[in-house]
Amino acid sequence: MKNNITYQRKLIKVESRLGFLYVPSKARSLMPNESGEVNVVIKNTTDSQVKKYNADYNRIFGMTSFYNELSVSVGDVLTVEVTKEIITISSKEAELVEDSEETDDEYFIDTSGLSAQSKGNIGEDRVKEIILLYSQGLLNVFKPVIDERGIDLIVLKEKIYNPIYIQVKTRFNVYKRNRMILNINGNTFKAHHSYYIVGLSFNPAKMEMDEEILFLPSKDVTKLASRLTNGDYRITISMANGKTSGKYKKYFVSKEEMVNKLIERIDLVNEIVN
Repeated sequence: MKNNITYQRKLIKVESRLGFLYVPSKARSLMPNESGEVNVVIKNTTDSQVKKYNADYNRIFGMTSFYNELSVSVGDVLTVEVTKEIITISSKEAELVEDSEETDDEYFIDTSGLSAQSKGNIGEDRVKEIILLYSQGLLNVFKPVIDERGIDLIVLKEKIYNPIYIQVKTRFNVYKRNRMILNINGNTFKAHHSYYIVGLSFNPAKMEMDEEILFLPSKDVTKLASRLTNGDYRITISMANGKTSGKYKKYFVSKEEMVNKLIERIDLVNEIVN
């Protein structure tokens, strides 16, 4: 393995605007395998700075001050030397450079700073908003005090006491991987006719959750999901631009359809019970 790798690339708009530096594939062998910190310095200076490196997106963040000091902007060419200890950058006159592997046509938003709990809370709050808005107050949503039992939300219809239980799964990397992967804890999961899995995918182009939502009855989880060695269930859905054509296609519904299905299910159970 080489001790150092040098490459040139043209600074693109999204890098300049968000203040990150993209690391192409040829230099990644010297970068950390997992997200963490790296040392960055401007050539012919001695003061290096610690920056955050995201191994999922291959980007070094916090580069705005370096770009300002180098007086570079969109279209300018950077020379980057990478070693395991430090990344050195400098600017040079524009010339033929290697393919950057990333263009301004690519939508980008970094969510690496959000914890799994924060992402989960975002999804749960979004589902609550959808249910309340689209049901026009006909449905109400409650959150359990203990949130380690596989149930995130409890839905009730006005004056009817037959609840629907929901586990919310939110994924922020569907567009990057073209897959929605949901893991369900086998220790807390128990299939029930009033228990559903709701899966949301974040659309970075719209800064919003996708219109189509996975609404999967828990009874079908045991039929469709893979069972892992630790007892958990794994749902793997192939996606393209937020849509699927596979066996889970029939379980994707619009926000309005999801709320209508909740109302219909509650009314059906109420008729059976009464």
